[in-house]
Amino acid sequence: MRHLGEIPHIVKRALALLALAPVSLVAQPPVARPVNPVLEQDAGNDLYLRGKLLYDDAQKSADAQTRMMQYQRAAQVFNEYLNEFSEHPNAEPAWLYLGYSYYQSGQIDQAKRCFHTLLNRYGTGIYAAAGAYTLAIDHYNKGEYAFAAPLFERYATNAAKPEDAPRGFYFAGSCYRLLDRDREAIGSFQKVIDSRASGLYIAQSKLALGHIAYKAGKFQDALKHFESVLSTQGYSAEYRAEAAMGASRSAQKLDENALSEKYLQLVLTTSGMEKFRAEAQTALMQNHFEKQEYREVIDIFKRSSIKAEGLQEAARLMIAARTYRQLKQPREALNLFREVERLVPPENDLAFQASYYRLLCFFEIEGRHIPDQVDAFLQIYRASRPADERIHTALLMKAGALFANKQNAEAAKVFSEIEASSLSDENRKTLLYQRGWCLAETGDPQGGIRSLSEFIAAYPQDPLIRSAIAKRAMAFAETSEPSKAIADFDKLIASKNKDEFTSFAWLESARMRRAEGNTTDMVARYRGLLENVADLTDKLEGEANYWIGWGMVKTNAAKESVPYLEKARTLSPEAYKKHAGILLALGYFAGQDPPKLIEEINLAIEGKYQDDIPSQAIQWAGMQSYNAGDFESAARFLTLVSNPEEPRETPKEVWRYLAKAELELGKPEPALAAALNVLAQEENAAWKADGLLDRGRALLMLNRPAEARQVADESAALHPQGRTQAGLQILSGDLFMREGDPSRAAAEYLKVVSFSVDADLKPLALHRLIQSHEKKGETAEAEKYRAQLRAEFPNWKEPASPKAE
Repeated sequence: MRHLGEIPHIVKRALALLALAPVSLVAQPPVARPVNPVLEQDAGNDLYLRGKLLYDDAQKSADAQTRMMQYQRAAQVFNEYLNEFSEHPNAEPAWLYLGYSYYQSGQIDQAKRCFHTLLNRYGTGIYAAAGAYTLAIDHYNKGEYAFAAPLFERYATNAAKPEDAPRGFYFAGSCYRLLDRDREAIGSFQKVIDSRASGLYIAQSKLALGHIAYKAGKFQDALKHFESVLSTQGYSAEYRAEAAMGASRSAQKLDENALSEKYLQLVLTTSGMEKFRAEAQTALMQNHFEKQEYREVIDIFKRSSIKAEGLQEAARLMIAARTYRQLKQPREALNLFREVERLVPPENDLAFQASYYRLLCFFEIEGRHIPDQVDAFLQIYRASRPADERIHTALLMKAGALFANKQNAEAAKVFSEIEASSLSDENRKTLLYQRGWCLAETGDPQGGIRSLSEFIAAYPQDPLIRSAIAKRAMAFAETSEPSKAIADFDKLIASKNKDEFTSFAWLESARMRRAEGNTTDMVARYRGLLENVADLTDKLEGEANYWIGWGMVKTNAAKESVPYLEKARTLSPEAYKKHAGILLALGYFAGQDPPKLIEEINLAIEGKYQDDIPSQAIQWAGMQSYNAGDFESAARFLTLVSNPEEPRETPKEVWRYLAKAELELGKPEPALAAALNVLAQEENAAWKADGLLDRGRALLMLNRPAEARQVADESAALHPQGRTQAGLQILSGDLFMREGDPSRAAAEYLKVVSFSVDADLKPLALHRLIQSHEKKGETAEAEKYRAQLRAEFPNWKEPASPKAE
């Protein structure tokens, strides 16, 4: 489509043809009449006529080589003439013909020198006009319009024929238009119109005035000029078609849409205007496109078989392609954009637009290969348009595609190339968000913070604002700015929106406080997570419960931690079996819950992390197990907290209970070792007597009765009371039984039966007393005590007989 301010092609074509035309077609000088030789001899005239004859013969010659030679000979003769007869009456036309001879023989500079001499020496007249015209055309064809314009005016002012003047003024006006010197152009075109000497140039001049007015935004004036051409039936269909196109555009600018479409339809239906039909169709499509009547645009495009060429066809296809894209049909649009690129060279802005839109279509169809497509686009256009919005939008598409594909390092590099000021507001928003996120992901949290902060400040209502705040909070955390991170997390928490960012903020702020060692706030935030978020995964709920329990243990609330730790282990056994178990042991210990503690320590032993449980808890569990009659657990636990290599490092209470537990399990060897470790440390007489008792029992079990008797006597010498005394009496009776003296044994057992109230030792003593009477054959006595045993201790069971080791 031709710009309204562009010089019509016919003007340029006419000037190019005139440059090659014979002189007679452009500015025919008058023939110089020879003087009658009979009446007067004139050597100068003879020489001039020889040159003119050679010039005329050259013009008539059909053979190029002959013609060239004749022009050269003519030039020699005219040169000789002017050298000898410079003041001769025919000198003025001789300079013109000399210039033409040089021009036609290819000696352009010499020709121009001749024309300039003619203009400088004679100034006006028909020969000067012809020289001016030839020089004007030469300058015009070189694009030297500032030199050509005044020469065309000089030609017009000295015109030999009436039609020459409007021709000169018209071409002068065309030069001024090309120089954007519209005021002077208007003056020249108006002279053409005022002269009324040539209908051809009047129509062209009116069209030019219409284009100038349109360019200046004077659409009403433009419409008047174009309609003036349209209303004159004598003008050619081509000029009237151009006028109709201009009138349509002017009317469109004046919001006279019906009038605009009327003129386009005129072009589409009038015979002789076929050359402009593709342009008219394109304009009609453009009008509907601007009114967002996209279906009508496609209907016009499809129902017409009209095709233009080159740039004009590219413009037509461009509108159709953009319309398809508006209709969400990117595949159809893409093919047309590709055709536009084929029709125009890459340096043309239309090709750039088509390539850019094609890129957008490709992005809308599938984004996988966008980086490659963008690179191809940039390779062609980036160097020539470095600051263009579309270049930076294409870079944004590439960066976004890489970012979406988790290629964050590559995306960060591309983001750094984008100039935010070159983007639309919507794309700038995308840049700030994605760049901030990407930089934060690729080791540049400060850069991420800057970009995200700019996004948050500029677009507080954007749907991605909570995502941006969350990412900035994490970046603040990474840059060791916890107060700023917590402030962002609290913004998310305080919002009425209860979404995934709410749980994220509770969770990450709790984790941050945990890392800082701020246990109190950590517990509060994990509790907030549990209380405010209903759909947590088992993993996250387990984490929250575990760290709440952990925090309670660390703040001396171990007893209260138990339900949280139990739930954590139930929800995430693989993650918290060990760690929750360790803390639960502390909780059960603090809560004085022996069964739970015993169970927990057994789990620790099974999981081989018993060393992580405090020895105090294990020791207490061992003693509680012994008191509960769970001698197996007691021995196991107390062994864990004992150090046989350095016995004195182990509390003597551990050795004491361990000895007794091992005795109850029938394991005299470890019992004896434990008892010896007690005696090595014990200074209290009562407890020493107790330790000697345990040693004596172990020795008896080891079938070392003599040593056992000796140890028992040592214990008795310390005058023990209560349970220790009763235990020694039973041990003494057992030794007498071993020695074969059931009577003395019975006496020892009877002391316990008669004076002890110990619920463990008295039934044992009764049982042994029964055995001693049976040994002596005193059945009645044995039965008496058996009845007493059943009466006082109906649930008592005889312990398993220990085996000597």
